Amino acid sequence: MTVLPAGTGSGVAIDGVRLLSHRPSVLYKIEPLTDAAAGGGDIGVEGLALTGPDWDERLKRILGSLTHSERACLYAVPLDDDDRLPLPAEVLVRRARTDWFPEFLSHGLMVPHFQPIVDLSDGHAFGREALMRGRLGTVEVRGGELLAAAQAHDALYSFDARARSAALEVGLPLLPAGEVLFVNVDPRAVLDIASSMRTTWPIVERMGGDPARLCLELVKPERTPDLGLVVELAGEHRRRGALVALDDLSGGTDALRAMEAVVPDLVKIDMEMTSGIHQSAARRRLVGALVDCAHEQGAKVVAEGIERRGEFATMRELGVDYGQGFYFGQPVARPVPVDERLVLRPPELV
Repeated sequence: MTVLPAGTGSGVAIDGVRLLSHRPSVLYKIEPLTDAAAGGGDIGVEGLALTGPDWDERLKRILGSLTHSERACLYAVPLDDDDRLPLPAEVLVRRARTDWFPEFLSHGLMVPHFQPIVDLSDGHAFGREALMRGRLGTVEVRGGELLAAAQAHDALYSFDARARSAALEVGLPLLPAGEVLFVNVDPRAVLDIASSMRTTWPIVERMGGDPARLCLELVKPERTPDLGLVVELAGEHRRRGALVALDDLSGGTDALRAMEAVVPDLVKIDMEMTSGIHQSAARRRLVGALVDCAHEQGAKVVAEGIERRGEFATMRELGVDYGQGFYFGQPVARPVPVDERLVLRPPELV
């Protein structure tokens, strides 16, 4: 958990929560775990109170003791704001642990770092992906923490728009000649196509960017329920001259369905598929099939999360076109040259 300076939170003191459920058996299961001496209470008509300065840590431990279905029907209301509508208990825990995020969204800075995407045939940098870092005062927050906080606070739209704006405004002037800037677009944050275009293309025009050197990455299209929206979004960006990539594909049937519907210029293999692939025959077969399907549709393939020589060598053997990961370079504030010897040198010299 990111620890921010005192005073950077929302300013609302939450001293406890009231737990509610439409399944009374869940509350009775929780009651022995609440520790009455530390502020737990008996089950009443208004639910089960859990109080004290460390209520969020205790509730997190309680949630860990429940089954998935039990967690899904457990709700909570802050005791200092009993008029609020109940929220899923897991959401309230995440909000309490990221109470700095509303302040960050108002006054914090989005700072993109750039990671190279490398051609596996010759080692030259094809492009750079803009990965977000956050800064609130002197504290730096990593991109994954920012995204998790935005989800907890139902602020995906604001976060996505601000992140894309920072990526374009900072990234386009720094982009090395001949390379492509990869910028993320989360389809879950798209309210409608027109508003998504307004948070992208006026900035590109103002910065004098070449649309042909811009690739919009549609993040995790497999989890987006409205595939038609993803198709329309991709089409609008492509009509303006940009490349379109599908990010974080797992190789399952939903990934194939997204590829067939969108027909992207590039597809990116999720890093969980990459990690240790040189030691997994089953994963190699799955990635090989995904590469074949992508190439049949005219799409290039990027393997994310390459950190080891064996992962790089395996992906190249499977016909993957580009690689991204710590093996080629970490995200940095200003793009730096890629050492082509990482690709071209013989394995015995590594």
